[in-house]
Amino acid sequence: MEEGWKLIVLGILQGVLEWLPVSSQGHLVLVMTYLLGIDSADALGLSVYLHSGTLFAAAIYFRRDLLALFRTLRSYRLRRYRLRRSEQESRLTSFLLFTTVLTGIIGYLIYRLAEATGLLGEFFMASTGIALVSTGLIQKLAKESAERSVNDLKLTDTLILGVAQGLSAFPGISRSGITISALLIRGFKGEAALKLSFLMSIPAVIVAEIGLASAASLSKIGMMDLLLGSAFSFLTGALSIHIFMKAARKIRFWSLCVLIGILALLPSLGYL
Repeated sequence: MEEGWKLIVLGILQGVLEWLPVSSQGHLVLVMTYLLGIDSADALGLSVYLHSGTLFAAAIYFRRDLLALFRTLRSYRLRRYRLRRSEQESRLTSFLLFTTVLTGIIGYLIYRLAEATGLLGEFFMASTGIALVSTGLIQKLAKESAERSVNDLKLTDTLILGVAQGLSAFPGISRSGITISALLIRGFKGEAALKLSFLMSIPAVIVAEIGLASAASLSKIGMMDLLLGSAFSFLTGALSIHIFMKAARKIRFWSLCVLIGILALLPSLGYL
């Protein structure tokens, strides 16, 4: 258990960073290699296990929504994506299905080009941050608030969010950061934006973890240490989701835009 304390620290960091508009995997790899002395060959594999903790945290926190979606799968048809308010679960199922497919396609293409893009990920995230801050300030000056909820999903939202989530394959781009930003800019309430982003993470992370796990390996870290890190990632992730959801109900739309936009800009300041 000599690696145990390191895994506890990393699990706590993963549980918090996963939902913030920063690249959790990038920051974790830096902490592993430069601060904790973990071999770089083990860093990717370790990040896969730690992400599984936050994945289960999101799945359990939104278990009622997921169970409702599973119940609709028996009678689900693509034609049910018509925008009728009485078919909320069917539209949400279509939203999650198609955004995951788009994410996989876009993410795969970007992943293959990632090494040649340099700081493009940080640049894109900085641009998103600027757009988000601007949107928040415009909303403040106009004295308008976001009104859209999960009931108001449209096909346009599916296309935009699928592409946006796929862009998180760029090094430096946060999945949660770019999806929450896109949802806020699309006019969703803060609580709805967080909820949709969290729900989107479940199928997307499952697919990504399967792909990463096939290429990752762990040579020196014991199974008990991995379980310990994943447990703290799960506990901290569940607590973080609860805090963010409660905060989203109290924070006004424009201020949430500005706050997330500033957080998205922070990683880019070192390159200015």
